[in-house]
Amino acid sequence: MEHFSIVRRGLDARRKGDLRRVYAVECSLSAPGLEEKVCSRAPSARRYEPPPDPFPSYRIRPPVVRPVVVGAGPAGLFAALTLARFGAPPLLLERGRPVEERSRHVAAFWKSGVLDPESNIQFGEGGAGTFSDGKLTTRIGDPLVEHVVGVFEEFAPLPGLRTEARPHVGTDRLKGFCRRMREELRALGAEVRFGARVADLVAEGGQVRAVLLSDGEEVPCADLVLAIGHSARDTLRMLLSRGVKMTAKAFAAGFRVEHPQPLIDRIQYGKAAGRAGLAPADYRLAVRAPSGRGVYSFCMCPGGEVLAGPSGPGEMPVNGMSAHGRDSGFANSGIVATVSTADFGGGDVFAGIHFQELVEARAFRKGGSDFGIPAMNLVGFLQGKDLNLSRGKALGRGVARTNLGGIFPKKVEEDLRFGLRTFGDRMRGFLTQEATLYAVESRTSSPVRIERENYESVSLKGLYPVGEGAGHAGGIVSSAVDGIRGALALLEKFSA
Repeated sequence: MEHFSIVRRGLDARRKGDLRRVYAVECSLSAPGLEEKVCSRAPSARRYEPPPDPFPSYRIRPPVVRPVVVGAGPAGLFAALTLARFGAPPLLLERGRPVEERSRHVAAFWKSGVLDPESNIQFGEGGAGTFSDGKLTTRIGDPLVEHVVGVFEEFAPLPGLRTEARPHVGTDRLKGFCRRMREELRALGAEVRFGARVADLVAEGGQVRAVLLSDGEEVPCADLVLAIGHSARDTLRMLLSRGVKMTAKAFAAGFRVEHPQPLIDRIQYGKAAGRAGLAPADYRLAVRAPSGRGVYSFCMCPGGEVLAGPSGPGEMPVNGMSAHGRDSGFANSGIVATVSTADFGGGDVFAGIHFQELVEARAFRKGGSDFGIPAMNLVGFLQGKDLNLSRGKALGRGVARTNLGGIFPKKVEEDLRFGLRTFGDRMRGFLTQEATLYAVESRTSSPVRIERENYESVSLKGLYPVGEGAGHAGGIVSSAVDGIRGALALLEKFSA
């Protein structure tokens, strides 16, 4: 053997108490004949072929008017980085604040309940993903996934991240990633501006000509990458008023459930729970209710915290996050049900957004109308009883013990109950009075999709809607990949 390296490593925990490390490796042997024998006799072995370069090889002519990227979440940051590295450094506009300042605003909100509508869990450098678990897992098979994880490995920095079967960054490392990404963009000639909210578009003859900022400044623009995130409802309404074609789409909503992490470890690892070197256990659950609705776990955070995540007054969405060490002692996950036009009506493009606003307003009132997080004992929710809350790890103004019934339409609530009971059958110990439900998990994905062809809006030339807010991605990695693809489609215009 002349060369050996680990490509991927993971943990097989399907046999409780019999945990196995699983590795994919690359190696080369001293004689080609030996390699042929290995490949013919070992079912899991195959001759290595380097993956194709996902980036084009063409050179570009710098545009006369620099591109503009709106939004500094994963889609916007990776779109901007791609443009800058190919010689078309953009102007990056972010309505929120730099991650250092944003972190202070979020901490102040959790303590005082005073919300900054432009600098919060949803808005600011890094997007909503900055205050999340930082999971870099995705089901898309795009070859750019490896590149995206590699950028996180470099800027987080987390050596070896690409070899993890389930790469995880963590909120603490995501903040450092954002700072280093900003420095890289500026070093490549991009301009990064914060507190720059796009209030309107200027178009002429079906072509973008400029963006108008909330302070009245007009920024010339012929090519606009729109990566606004799924909470920029005001921007979506502006786009619809300008004739940008979009449609309503299904999403998911429900609650966030929290358990003591040692309990989840015992359920998943069996007698091996507590063994040194084992990461906090996670889970992935899904079932189809008798109604046909899908109910599933979402954004499971081992060793994490539940957090209050509103971006405006009178609303209470929650989310989950964790640090890289995943050492809070608690596990939480969204338990959500698919919500479609059959639930909120398909006549209005924004019917899904209205549904979100309705359940978030109900949760806000149940939390005391002062940004308290409404919570209920899990068993109490299933049995219709008022049971004591267990100790947990929730970040916010406070936790309000209340009845979570009535937040969702009856059909959705019944299916969520069915899902929770089914998950309890699959994971013995999941249904326990030590578990807490928090409301409301409503921002799993965008309720609208901005229609596009080859990444460009079908109704407005020069507009490239990308990422989760445009309805074309879900999660950090897929949003980043979508941002890169949008930037590459734009760069085709400038190819020499």
